[in-house]
Amino acid sequence: MRSVLALVLLAGFFVLGAAVTAGLVALSVWRFRIGDFQGGGWVGFIAAAVGFPLLWAVVRAVYARPEPTGVPLGRAAHPELWRHVDELAALAGTRSPDDVRLVPEPNAGVWERRGTRYLQLGVPLVAGLSVGELRSVLAHELGHYGGGHTRVSAVRFRAKLALELAVEQGDFMRLLYGWARLYSLVVASESRRHERFADEVSVAAAGVAAARRALLRIGPVGAGWGDYLRWYVVLAGLAGRTPPLLEGFRAYLGHPRRVHQLRALEAVLAEQEPTSVFDSHPPVRERVAAMTAADSVPVDERPAWELLDGTPLEAFAALLDVQGPPISWEELAPLTGPALVRRYADALRHAGRVSGVGETLRDVLACLERAELHRLTGRPVDGSLSEEQVHEAAVESVTELLACAVADQLVTTGRGVLELNWGGIPVVRMADGAAVHSEDLVAPAVRDPARVGELRARLRALGVDGL
Repeated sequence: MRSVLALVLLAGFFVLGAAVTAGLVALSVWRFRIGDFQGGGWVGFIAAAVGFPLLWAVVRAVYARPEPTGVPLGRAAHPELWRHVDELAALAGTRSPDDVRLVPEPNAGVWERRGTRYLQLGVPLVAGLSVGELRSVLAHELGHYGGGHTRVSAVRFRAKLALELAVEQGDFMRLLYGWARLYSLVVASESRRHERFADEVSVAAAGVAAARRALLRIGPVGAGWGDYLRWYVVLAGLAGRTPPLLEGFRAYLGHPRRVHQLRALEAVLAEQEPTSVFDSHPPVRERVAAMTAADSVPVDERPAWELLDGTPLEAFAALLDVQGPPISWEELAPLTGPALVRRYADALRHAGRVSGVGETLRDVLACLERAELHRLTGRPVDGSLSEEQVHEAAVESVTELLACAVADQLVTTGRGVLELNWGGIPVVRMADGAAVHSEDLVAPAVRDPARVGELRARLRALGVDGL
């Protein structure tokens, strides 16, 4: 019923747009006939402003064709992966995809084009989940095939594109914005029903334990992937060299601090996930709570990255736009780490200059000592955040910037060199062999103004001047 209503609303949107255009054309002709050439011209202009963008949006959407991207994972090179895919497709009561691709996004998805089925797997999921958890993800996506959802999604893809293109074509088209929102509301409701169906397939094929763990872990793994790109893969881009990228992410996820952070993040993301009637997916917490069936399926705890053994290292590098001769992570950190920490140190100086706090470490420490942390970060852009969330974001941001400023100071003055640290900002190895974890060093003072004096004394002991 919802599908029929969605199609009616979709047709109604364009019928309404065409009716408005036709009415304006008729009014323009009438004004010309009675001799009001100026009025007729203006009405004709408005008719064109509504009609041509609408026609352009429809033509663009009709001829839009999604194209497969990423690295093909062929059957010959990845027989174990395809064994799981074929087995789960049979359990879902559908045929297997024709093409499986590895993509850089922390997500998975399926779609069809002219009868060809495509399955996309994100590198972060394959690198960060167990085989059992990945089986749950695969079963969920294959459930969309079994439910016939991908055939509907092809129409929705073009419909959504046409609506977005039409509504974005100037102020006149915004008159139809309310209708487009109503269509989105109905489609989102239907999409949530599809997601619940796919979750049922996932539970039946992979088990409740694996399905729950996969749902809770996908968000934190995606967050970790973003952090990995920002702090580690960027080093490769700065150097024009290629480290072992997949192994690096596994090392990142395996560090004890990251394990703790990501586990803690599971509950936080599930609890704080915003909800809207326009969301195409139910909240993770609701999906997990709905998985209550008796579970007798053992979870395969092997790391899912073992299924990618047939993928060449060059393929991972191409996915992340990394190129250049090979290099180890241990060699890469001291090579381009100084440029990275300098970038963030400059960001702190810029924040101090813009806020009026001052650009030096002395100025920033004095600001923290006065309990004026938020002067450095300014007002949040997202008005939906609570005061606690805003404060935690400010603490995290300033801790990061200040730690980089300290590391930059120690490195540029020749007091130490940077070393790889999978648990955080690069470690500064001092001339006497001592390791300085700048992030841990500054964090207490950022959170508690009473600890600033202690930080100042420790920085002076390390040889940081001008405090």
